Amino acid sequence: MPEEVAAGIFRIEVPLPETPLKMLNAYLVRGERRHLLVDSGFNRRECREALFAGLEVLGARPGEFDLFITHMHADHSGLAADLAAAPGTVVYAGKEDGESINKLCDGEAFRRLLLNDAARHGCAAELLRALETKHPGIQYGPSGKIAFTAVDEGDMLVYGESRLQVLLMPGHTPGHMVLFDAQRGILIAGDLILGDITPNISRRRELPDSLGAYLDSLDKAQKLGATLTLPGHRGLIRDTAKRIGELRAHHARRLAEVLSLLEGRSATAGELAPEMTWSIRGAVWADFPVPQKWFAINEALAHLDHLAALGIVVREESGDRTRFRPSGKVAGLN
Repeated sequence: MPEEVAAGIFRIEVPLPETPLKMLNAYLVRGERRHLLVDSGFNRRECREALFAGLEVLGARPGEFDLFITHMHADHSGLAADLAAAPGTVVYAGKEDGESINKLCDGEAFRRLLLNDAARHGCAAELLRALETKHPGIQYGPSGKIAFTAVDEGDMLVYGESRLQVLLMPGHTPGHMVLFDAQRGILIAGDLILGDITPNISRRRELPDSLGAYLDSLDKAQKLGATLTLPGHRGLIRDTAKRIGELRAHHARRLAEVLSLLEGRSATAGELAPEMTWSIRGAVWADFPVPQKWFAINEALAHLDHLAALGIVVREESGDRTRFRPSGKVAGLN
């Protein structure tokens, strides 16, 4: 059943089967004439049924609400095309991630790009083959392209009591957007800040240092002074400042671990990831689900990129592989 998490804002829990995330928090912001739905879930039957059942309980029928997509990932955008089909529906997204969502609708182009990147960074051949069918962006993305209305930093969306300022917070994706109600101190955070799990930070072609961008976004979010954060997954966050501190500490530990594993050698992200510490279902690397192996390799790569940006490691392009080695420079890991 939907839960009212703040006056006029309701959480609808949308299941995400076969993922460690377990569920998506979609939020319906009530307005006087129209409402706003934030995020949607995968394009699969279980998500569609749960989302539409929750909307029905709240009396929000398709065509009576607009849609805001915080970022490009399929667990947030998968049903956007279906929802956009209702007459009068405006679908908001940041320009960069909105364009990426529509590019991903060309499944073959996405598959080629994904596999080329995976091979360069040391993915094993069997993982490459499995990714072709098991990557969630390939399986559960939107059913077609979407006529997005692009939003930018500082834009204001007003629905009922909620005056929602749009803020760009890149890192988790290049164009990740959040909504902030400054009058009430409420942050609708997407995957910028999660409570009992850490957002995956992956290498992105559009961001040379995605982890650095993410850490900058955390600093920006800290300055907002939010008293209630509504995350894209799991429980609500009552102490936003504390959680931001925990996330920064997590990545400092992760950077130190990656640097320690690189000591005395060069390696690809695919070689390092199995040696790193992960809170993922499966006792050993071989037992990790295919998508989680790819996300882990990408997160290792994001941390290597950040160490390279700090000058602590050196990136080496050799043939069809990208490898990293320590530079010998010592610097603060942040």
